[in-house]
Amino acid sequence: MRQAPDPDRGVRSRDAILDTATELMSVHGYAATSISMVSAACSLPASSIYWHFGSKDGVYVAVLERARMSLLSALPPVTVPGADIGQRLDNFLQAVGDAFQRHPRDVKLLIALGMLQRTASAAALAELHRYRDALLAWARDSLTSVFRLHDRPEVSGQLARFALRAASGTAVARWFDPASTLDTDALRVALLALAAHHGVPLGASASEPAHGRQSSG
Repeated sequence: MRQAPDPDRGVRSRDAILDTATELMSVHGYAATSISMVSAACSLPASSIYWHFGSKDGVYVAVLERARMSLLSALPPVTVPGADIGQRLDNFLQAVGDAFQRHPRDVKLLIALGMLQRTASAAALAELHRYRDALLAWARDSLTSVFRLHDRPEVSGQLARFALRAASGTAVARWFDPASTLDTDALRVALLALAAHHGVPLGASASEPAHGRQSSG
């Protein structure tokens, strides 16, 4: 008697390929990761990989899409809680740092694509731009909430771009030192200075980081 086909087998195979490709590409990069390497590591034939994704580039785009969705789903709402700018900024930076630490492979993959734009395919670049646009919108809206910049979108945009450049620089550093972490204390100082440069009223508590405040209880 012929066994009925397993409807979930294809999903499991696809997920196994993506898990393996994500791991290999986050370590070796896109160019150095071959279909044969992915096949050997996940114990699935190359034909199965081609059946699911069509090509190595198809695997890469799927890996990037999943990385983007994973990162963005981990981000908190853009309305940042806190009684003043200092508290809201601390909460924002904690959220950024937490997401950065929880998704190190995803961050490296997405930043690596930006480093390889000359050789990346149109589909991969489109995926990168979707990620960057969504992440920039989240950072801009969050910093609008932090600094109460609802009537100054150009300032919140500049703050968001600056914060993402700092995060991107740390992600690049991770290729050389996996222990590299986002320096949120330095980023806090820089964001406050940039906001002050644009005439944003900060209040006395903004200059004091969360770990230096006294409890009011």
